[in-house]
Amino acid sequence: MTRRKAFPLAAASILAITTAASGIQDNWSYTGRTGPDAWGAMEPACAAGMQSPIAIEGTEPVIMHRLETLYQVAPIALHNTARTVEQKYSAGSALRVGPKIYLLEEFHFHTPAEHRILDNSYPMEIQFTHRSPTGEMAIVSVLVKEGRQNAAAEELLPNMPVEPGQTMSLPNIKINARDFMPLEKDYFRYMGSLSHPPCTPGVNWYVLKNPIEFSADQIALVKSIVGENARPIQKRDNRIILDAQSQ
Repeated sequence: MTRRKAFPLAAASILAITTAASGIQDNWSYTGRTGPDAWGAMEPACAAGMQSPIAIEGTEPVIMHRLETLYQVAPIALHNTARTVEQKYSAGSALRVGPKIYLLEEFHFHTPAEHRILDNSYPMEIQFTHRSPTGEMAIVSVLVKEGRQNAAAEELLPNMPVEPGQTMSLPNIKINARDFMPLEKDYFRYMGSLSHPPCTPGVNWYVLKNPIEFSADQIALVKSIVGENARPIQKRDNRIILDAQSQ
């Protein structure tokens, strides 16, 4: 399958494609000498404990706040970082967890999925990065399984920038990040880190229990662009993993 065959791109709809230097000059990768085994030497935090991703198992049930995705529509603003494709999100969308508010900054793709639930592995994961006004980070992880064609993805995937450093800006095509999440947002909760350098600690992870579906062709398209970009499962380090029960 080629990208053009599966998802033809309307050239007239492309308003801007630019090449950015940032994001492709860092010296880490997902393979070889600069792959995950070498991250700790380049970024000390990557060798510390409490890292992400992890296997979700041995959880503890607890009553917790619901996740409220207060997302607005936003124009397509995709950037190929050479390691993933990010959809930048304009201001005004937020995740509310009880009294806490986190602003949505972007979401991006990993193939295969980084997190595992028990023995279940998934071909893809979408991670939604949020930050509170005080700088606290929260990432919502949505696992993707092979199944039916995802209607929301049909707006996004045809416009994904193929080349590292490319940005695709389409202000007249709007999406809502909420459409890339399951309707029921039951979740597992743990404390971890960014799953890539600089492996920033103190990240609040919310791994949704229910996966969404992408078709085999849609998953293959994402993988053909981002490659295999999943950090291996990290040690649990005696962390508590909460199985959130809605209050």
